Amino acid sequence: MLRKSKTPYVRDVYLAYLIDGARRTKTDEFPIIEEWMVATEPPKEIIQWDRRCDVKDPLNTAICFYCCDPGFQPILGNPQRYAEKMKQYQCVVGLDASPFDNMPLVVQKSQIYLNLGITYYYGLLGIKVIPNVRLGDDRTLSSLEAYPKHTLIAIGTHGFTKRLDNRIIFAEQVQIIVDELEPKGICVYGPASDEIFGYARLKGIPIYQYDSYTMKENAKDKKRKLSEEDHNEG
Repeated sequence: MLRKSKTPYVRDVYLAYLIDGARRTKTDEFPIIEEWMVATEPPKEIIQWDRRCDVKDPLNTAICFYCCDPGFQPILGNPQRYAEKMKQYQCVVGLDASPFDNMPLVVQKSQIYLNLGITYYYGLLGIKVIPNVRLGDDRTLSSLEAYPKHTLIAIGTHGFTKRLDNRIIFAEQVQIIVDELEPKGICVYGPASDEIFGYARLKGIPIYQYDSYTMKENAKDKKRKLSEEDHNEG
């Protein structure tokens, strides 16, 4: 006869293992990304998770999550399951579950917590990470306490910066990020205009720009159209 265990089974529905042993920020107790977890050199290429089939040289490629949230939802729910897959890449850009500024503050902070928690967990496993700095509205600025200073950081710009009002907010937040973290370099996935990163450049911070998947596809379409036009003229 099987004996009933005296120790009840407790399901970790809050994924508490992600931040086991982590230091916490004073304001909101976000897990703190440690400096030793962060990659020291920018990757040759950054490719988003839902286009990982395009990776040709994983040892020189960082995988990122600058894509629609449903594309990496399984990772958000079970980061442990995907840890071995992450180890094949040069490094991992921190998670990017969206904290939109029209969300209730508690939801914004929850999304940021999840991003930081999974990034910390992968870093703790020895996977080199580049922290993705993703803010919601100005009430989430306290999350910057969770990032190490004077390291590489990553920022995704594709999509969000199309509207003028968003660009103004984004530029203001980037300036705050630069002043608070004093990064040694910023890996930008998407456009890296002076309108947004001019302040960082003035401060002497290197900007490493990587074309997004959409930018690459648009460039291919443009090249194909020009080729067809030349062919027709000939």
